[in-house]
Amino acid sequence: MNNKLKIYTYIMLLFMAVAGLTSCESNDSKQGDPRTQGYLAKAKEILNEEIVLSTRTTMNGVDKTLLERGCPTKFKFEWNEDGGMILNLNNFTVGAMPFGITFRSTTKFTNLNNWEQDEYPGNGWVKFVGTDGKVTIGRSNAKGDKGGSGASVTGFLNVNTKQVEFIIDYNMMNVRIETFLQTIDKTRISRFDEEFAQYEKDLEEAKKEQGKN
Repeated sequence: MNNKLKIYTYIMLLFMAVAGLTSCESNDSKQGDPRTQGYLAKAKEILNEEIVLSTRTTMNGVDKTLLERGCPTKFKFEWNEDGGMILNLNNFTVGAMPFGITFRSTTKFTNLNNWEQDEYPGNGWVKFVGTDGKVTIGRSNAKGDKGGSGASVTGFLNVNTKQVEFIIDYNMMNVRIETFLQTIDKTRISRFDEEFAQYEKDLEEAKKEQGKN
């Protein structure tokens, strides 16, 4: 009888533990759903049209941007009817690059996992991920083109503070564009040409100081 009672008690405890975890997971999922909380609507207001952000370009983990403040980079954001956000980086080139690179990916918004919630504390954070990235040399107007290059983008947006951070991985030659954590300033679009010209001027000075060609 004692053995049967122990087995019964163990089964009940196990059942209750599994039920509790399932309940917590369900609640967390519902509470963290950007669509449920209206985060997606706010994200559409923040990430739309052309926005200038500061970025670093790395190759094999080495910062090729050289300047600590990064390089002013123009991104364009569009949205599908199903809520997917399209991130465009058109004909990106900097320094002595012989050609521009265009990146395009449709992203989906998801909840932050437990580890990410520790990295990005507070309310308002959503995550966006795109795995169908298409990389082309020069400009690309083929909006219907599919991915296949393995290029991807992973990012985080706080819809309350308008802070954003994301990394584009080209999946070739270990080249990445890192948009470090920063607050979006939509007025930068009107100063883009001036900012970029100043960046290239300062870049040449930095190369001379560091003895780089």
